[in-house]
Formats: sequence, C-alpha cells, structure tokens
Amino acid sequence: MKKLYEVLIKISDTIFFFEKWLLLAAVAVAVAVNFLNVCLRYLMNAGLAYCEMLSIVLFMFMVVIGGNIAVKTDGEIKIDVFRFKNKKTDAAFRMIADCIVIAAIIFALIGLGATVESVSKHPQRVTPLPIYTYHIYIVMAIGFAMILLDRVIIFLRHILVACGAEIEGGAKTV
Repeated sequence: MKKLYEVLIKISDTIFFFEKWLLLAAVAVAVAVNFLNVCLRYLMNAGLAYCEMLSIVLFMFMVVIGGNIAVKTDGEIKIDVFRFKNKKTDAAFRMIADCIVIAAIIFALIGLGATVESVSKHPQRVTPLPIYTYHIYIVMAIGFAMILLDRVIIFLRHILVACGAEIEGGAKTV
C-alpha cells in the first residue's frame, strides 16, 4: 500500500504542476478578454459578443482547478468536531469521513457521466465560440476525477497512519 501511495503522490504532484500553470493562464485570459471588452465598449461603443460567456466558462474552469488545489493542499473548508490526541485513532476516525467524501464524488461522477451522455446527443453552443455544454460537463468530470484522486491519496495516508506508519511531509518522509 505504501508503494501505491507513493505512485499516487507522484501522479498528483505532476498534475499539480500543470494545474498551477493552467490556473494562471485561465486568470490571465479572463482578465485580458474582459479588459479588451471594456476598452472596446468605451472607445468604439461596441464589445465582443463572446466575452461574458467566455468569462463564465473560464471562471467555472478556475473553480474546478481551485477546488482540486484546495483538496490537494488541505486548504478546503472544514469543521473538525472531533479531534483525537492519538494519531492512529484520529486517522481511523478520519477514514469514515474519507469514505463518505469518496462515495459522494463517485456519485457526482456517475451523474456527470450521464449528463455528458445526454447533453452530447443534442449539442448546444454556450458562446459564439465553439464551446458546447458537454465541454463544460466534461471539464467538470475531469475536475471531479482529479479531486477523487487526491481524496484517495488522503484516505491511503489515513490508512497508513492508522497502521502505524509515520507520514509527515508526504510519501518521501515515510
């Protein structure tokens, strides 16, 4: 299990590298497109037709990536009602929440899969650009799959800690 944990950490770290750059690019494009649209509206009294929907799509993309980064860096919003002093007991208790979260993400992925299948039968454009509704749902499914990967890593970490392994900074310090 320790080897699986280390492999998943390497995959997650590689994805994290690309996510940071994609997030930076999405923010830069959203700012540039909206700035250009504002300038065109005030200077030429005409704006770009696709700017508002493109901004919404980019914002959704940023939320998906940001959600995954929050899970990966343990920056997600949570309330700890119970915290045990013994690390093994705490990790064992956290596995219950991990199972619930993993099940919820799997159900969301199943629903997104059905939505993609349904929406792709009747493609509908979201913007004047060639972006269809099924593209948005596919990106959401990819985002949920990446969050699932990180939640499985957290679950494996809790299993290893509950079994007595010392994990502090990831797989390299075990």
